[in-house]
Amino acid sequence: MIRLFRKTFFLGLVFAFAAIGAEAQNTNINPATVNVNALSDKQIEKIISEMEKNGMSLEEAMALARARGASQTQIDQMTQRIRDYKLKNQFTGAEVEQGLELPADLSAGDELSEKKEFDATEKNKEIFGFHFFNSENLSFAPNVNVPVSDSYALGIGDEVNIAVYGASQQSYMLVVQKNGAIIIPDLGPVNVYGMSFAKAGEKIKSRLISIYNGMQGNQPNTFADVSLGALKGVKVNVIGEVNLPGTYALPATASVFNALYLAGGPNENGSFRVIDLIRDGKIINSVDVYEYLIDGKTQNNVQLRDQDVIMVRPYVNRIKVAGEFKRTGLFEAKDGELVADILRYAGGFTDKAYTHALDLYRNNSRTLSFVGVTADQYKEIALMNGDSIQAGAITERFENRISIAGAVYRPGDYQLLEGMKLSELIAKAEGLKEEAFMERGVITRKQKDLSLEAISFSPREVLNGKADVLLQREDRIQISSIFDLREARTVEIVGEVQFPGTYAWAENMKIADLIFQAGGFLENAEVSSVEVSRVLDYNETQELTKSLLHTYQYGLDRNLKLDAEGEAFVLNAFDKVYIRRAPGYRPQGAASVQGEVKYAGEYGITRKDEKISDVIRRAGGLTPEAYVKGASLRRRIELSEAEYQAKVAIAMQDTTMNAEEVEKVQYQIVGIDLPKIMKNSGCVEDLQVLDGDQLMVPSKLETVMVSGSVLNPVAHTFSDRKKAKDYILSSGGFAQRAKKGKVYVLYANGTTAATKGGLFGRRFPRVEPGCEIIVPEKPEVDKAANASKWLAFTSTLASLITAIAVATR
Repeated sequence: MIRLFRKTFFLGLVFAFAAIGAEAQNTNINPATVNVNALSDKQIEKIISEMEKNGMSLEEAMALARARGASQTQIDQMTQRIRDYKLKNQFTGAEVEQGLELPADLSAGDELSEKKEFDATEKNKEIFGFHFFNSENLSFAPNVNVPVSDSYALGIGDEVNIAVYGASQQSYMLVVQKNGAIIIPDLGPVNVYGMSFAKAGEKIKSRLISIYNGMQGNQPNTFADVSLGALKGVKVNVIGEVNLPGTYALPATASVFNALYLAGGPNENGSFRVIDLIRDGKIINSVDVYEYLIDGKTQNNVQLRDQDVIMVRPYVNRIKVAGEFKRTGLFEAKDGELVADILRYAGGFTDKAYTHALDLYRNNSRTLSFVGVTADQYKEIALMNGDSIQAGAITERFENRISIAGAVYRPGDYQLLEGMKLSELIAKAEGLKEEAFMERGVITRKQKDLSLEAISFSPREVLNGKADVLLQREDRIQISSIFDLREARTVEIVGEVQFPGTYAWAENMKIADLIFQAGGFLENAEVSSVEVSRVLDYNETQELTKSLLHTYQYGLDRNLKLDAEGEAFVLNAFDKVYIRRAPGYRPQGAASVQGEVKYAGEYGITRKDEKISDVIRRAGGLTPEAYVKGASLRRRIELSEAEYQAKVAIAMQDTTMNAEEVEKVQYQIVGIDLPKIMKNSGCVEDLQVLDGDQLMVPSKLETVMVSGSVLNPVAHTFSDRKKAKDYILSSGGFAQRAKKGKVYVLYANGTTAATKGGLFGRRFPRVEPGCEIIVPEKPEVDKAANASKWLAFTSTLASLITAIAVATR
């Protein structure tokens, strides 16, 4: 009961910190409402005191807190607060008097260093190993969240946790002091500095036996577990030939490579082969980065301790490696290393390397020398500082290659065997094809001076055994097809067939055969007269005549049946067949009528001479609302290729035109006089209707538009009593730069009328409903430019007058 009361009383202290002391008897406070981070150090001290008074470990106290409803976050925060307080206040005044010093900043430690960017020189980037410490994909950034190995050496400030369990229960959170020892209560100091974690644990357990007898014997009832808590970071100095020398803060588990990574690795003068780790003024280890890069060995990448110094020495022997090696760049060699060693560092030769010898260029301090190193000397010749080694590529030279191309079943490269002849090569190529030209083939052969020689042979005689050729290295044999030696034989059909074009010629090919291949006739084809043109034959071209072609005409029906003479006619290569269009055929055309007609829409053009009046009659005539004078015709004009190119060329030379705006299909407004057309059908104004024409008959128009260089461009209501000048005045009158004598009127039907001058002044055009009065504007004059011109003119004139006066004296 007393034990239970003490635990309950303790819990009241833990989660009711506002009521600490003898008065803290209230056990009904909800621990979930307590803000652990808001507790003061005095409250934490009181909690630890109550835990010790009741003989409870931290684990037991937190378990009871969890049972009372505390969250895991609260428990973690409380555990950390208690541990931090113990680290700061663990030692008594007597211990301080004995010379035991508290390590600086044990709770948090120094902030870890981060890798900084720097501008590496081009030479630095060429050094083998530089990218090892400066690669985006390879990072030696130390990881603080890794389990501590048994080989970890304890350092000053490391936290050692001891848990005693079994018949006796106790826990200790201890810190390695500056004298290298941890202080175990009731036991005293135990020196663990520099010891491996495994050996330190054994030593601590052996010392605990003196105060925990249950740990002795073959059947102990008390046990101890030693673990590491927070580890004190280390500060190391990286000096010498490094890219970023300085002091770096690293985790306690950091190694030499971690520090070199932060320092950017050796610089262009630094050594990758001799990197010394100095501790307490003594070199305790020397790191060769090549052992890791080449062989993957890590035994020299030892753990760092606080105040260690990493010294990167200058390189001793630097070797340049270039050419056909797997790795190229600047390498480092130790004294006594051989060419074979640098070959291993360079990863060996590439697949295209000449491996029988290397070129070695050597610096003799005054001059350069060249050493040809053969393969048997790779393990004999030692390297020197400044050496340059190059591996050449194998030459594109085949010792036993021959090739055959052309009319054989398996063209390509073949192995030249001793005494091999042409007939044997043809047999290896699976023989000649049926279309092989049997009268001549050619062997192209390289002579001793590499000039070429042509050797001709007859494939027929080679196959018959009458002749044969002994082959040599790099011979190229060409056997052509009969089709390779003559122009491609074709026939052509043009005109009214579905697929006009060029087709392969075949022997005994008839006219009907070619028409069949071209998809047959179109509906508009004239089949009664098919024409064939034929070039002059070889014998006819031997003499100069006026003849160019032979022509033949034959009739056939739509079932491709010819008369007897036509059926006997056989097409020759290069013949051209013409299928004409039937004389009465015309493609369907249509014109549209819109606006004030009875039946607006499209109308097919039924006759070649159909007129505007004919189409309007077919549309049911005009409606009463039609404004006949305003009718207009919009005509579709499709330019031929020649016309289009001519217009583009003109537009490119004319600054007022844009060549990109020239289109093949254009529309033009044609001014028509519909009242006259409807009154006198067939008159000159009654134009013939073409395919694509658009006839527009507007409704009655009641406005007149005034635009251009007037003060107020606006539309006005039409009045029979007003003239053009009246409308201009109604728009505010002429603007300052108006060209009054160039006023013109654009009528609704697309025609225009210009102002006329005379003895009695200007006569403006008549005005009709729907028209537009346009007042052009004078171009803006550059007064400064005009002044300059007049100044130049007067200066020239004065000079001329002076010259004349001098000449007449």
